[in-house]
Amino acid sequence: MAYGQTQPPPDQTIYVRISPLSGSGISIRNFPHQVQVLPSEDLTKNGVANATQALSQRVAGVNLVNSQANPYQPTVLYHGFELSPIQGTPAGLSVYVNGARFNTPFGDLAIWSLLPNEAIHSLSLEDGNPVFGLNALGGAINVVMKNGFNSSGGQVELSGGSFDKLDANLEYGKQAGNVAAYVDLNETHEAGWRDAQSSDIQNFYGDIGWRGARAELHLNATLANSDLNGPGSVPVQLLAADPAAQFTGPNSIADKYAKFSATMDDQLTGDTSLQAV
Repeated sequence: MAYGQTQPPPDQTIYVRISPLSGSGISIRNFPHQVQVLPSEDLTKNGVANATQALSQRVAGVNLVNSQANPYQPTVLYHGFELSPIQGTPAGLSVYVNGARFNTPFGDLAIWSLLPNEAIHSLSLEDGNPVFGLNALGGAINVVMKNGFNSSGGQVELSGGSFDKLDANLEYGKQAGNVAAYVDLNETHEAGWRDAQSSDIQNFYGDIGWRGARAELHLNATLANSDLNGPGSVPVQLLAADPAAQFTGPNSIADKYAKFSATMDDQLTGDTSLQAV
């Protein structure tokens, strides 16, 4: 052995979720297909947390299509499979939030404006995992939300930008013994650079959890309201006169969302756990 030779750094074990719930893990080396994981820090690389933008910039194989002309309702493309917020596109990806399916029952749509981005703890994209059901042909996006155990403390964020863009967010988490609580409130407004291209979004997420020696229970609520306007196509002659002009409008999509759920994880033995949602 040559003098001065340094030892290689020890191998690092990375764990990913193997089910729609967040209680169990397995080494990524033993996973039978590709898994790409993003912590909450990756969602805020460009400022305000944005799940779809983070997927596009930091996950291989993901692209966004803004054919709806609104930045808050993109179509996600992954290896030829689509996930759209608009009816008429066959869905090839599933989205799960804390173990519960996020796609709409009719059309399998993913309405991204209803997802509280600032309250996301981590998200992963997994290729064709049968755990997520037969509708996850191209893969599944598994979203794990924050709670008082993994996100303590509070912060208030205000940001703004061009075209009357304003984003306000309040989040707070606290643990007291075996009990913890977390809450997130968000308000987003943007006028857009084209006529009748405004976006108004309100999100609320709350979680109350209890953790014992072997079991953990969470009750959470998600409330959201969004009103998005996306201008359509414009004749070339009108664009020459005014690039921001609107020809057919308003093209408004309004959504309201309310979800209440409970998750439970019981570690029966050292290598066996029972999970439910």
